[in-house]
Amino acid sequence: MSAIEKTLEIYESARGQIKKAEERQLAAWKGKTDDLPLLLTANPPRQQKGLLPERNLMEIYHDSNKMLEYGLREALRSVAGGADAVPSVRANMGCSVFPAIMGVKPLLFEDKMPWVKEHLTREQITALEPGQITPDSDFKLGLEHIHYMARKLENSPVRIFPLDLQGPYDMAHIVYGDAIFYDMYDDPAFVHHLMDLCTQAIIWGMEQCLAAIPGSNEMVAHYSAVVIPRSMGGIKISEDTSTLLSPGAIDEFVVPYTSRILEHFGGGYIHYCGKNDYLFKAMLGIKHSIGINFGNPDMHDMNEILSAIADAGKIYYGTINKLEGETEADYFTRVKTASRGKLLLSYNIGEKDPEAALRNWRG
Repeated sequence: MSAIEKTLEIYESARGQIKKAEERQLAAWKGKTDDLPLLLTANPPRQQKGLLPERNLMEIYHDSNKMLEYGLREALRSVAGGADAVPSVRANMGCSVFPAIMGVKPLLFEDKMPWVKEHLTREQITALEPGQITPDSDFKLGLEHIHYMARKLENSPVRIFPLDLQGPYDMAHIVYGDAIFYDMYDDPAFVHHLMDLCTQAIIWGMEQCLAAIPGSNEMVAHYSAVVIPRSMGGIKISEDTSTLLSPGAIDEFVVPYTSRILEHFGGGYIHYCGKNDYLFKAMLGIKHSIGINFGNPDMHDMNEILSAIADAGKIYYGTINKLEGETEADYFTRVKTASRGKLLLSYNIGEKDPEAALRNWRG
């Protein structure tokens, strides 16, 4: 029996737990439960994690089997939590994989995610037509990884989640580089052309991902933790570069294109690192945004954020920092109260006892 097969037996033994977690999360997204799920993760037993070899980010990039090993090893933390986190894997190829649709090539590293230093020129971008793609690209490789995972995970409770999708402005920044900040003012028509290219590439690429992922007509998984009903769109959009923009630039170059993507798929949640109060309000105001996720919750007054999200009828998904001196029980009470039930909390306990955390969560 291979290491992957032995590891899949661990997930199979947790099938009932995983199915219940999916049901509880879907009910929370739809507002059909007062019993909030807790996306609890913990360090798996050493003997479980040791079944699969450690892989660095460069060696997994072109090897589907190693990519699957990497994902299954990481996802064990969701099962170890024993609660409502749903294990999932993906072709972990970084934020350059969607820009590859337009011909961008990333640099690879052993110890950090792929990155782009050579961007498309203005002339190359101007020559591109909407819907034009680079068929033999790293994106194609990502789809090959997904198809391989789908075969290997057939009948497994482990789900597959999409390639790393940035928002249209983030993608435009990766494709064109920092010159975009000047051209928003010097040549806005060119930037709108670039934004339209990125928006159409994202729609095409995500459709390819969802078509390749088993069960995506029912729900879409993300980050070995959360699942979202496909009836609510189910995608994730990252707006990291958008945090650097002024309100006027956000209104002109971010909101219309992000809105188009979310409307096309029927909804999705929005992630960003950093802090931009206007961006937060703008993303809440998009009709088909269903939730918010922060990479830096410590930069925000999360009590106010949770209340604003609840007022908008949306959900906060992700981590929230504890306050100084706050007990676990008080922390859980605070975030549940502030969110008024519009919350999918990701909570990692490391080596601690999951049962103790669950008792505190349930009050």
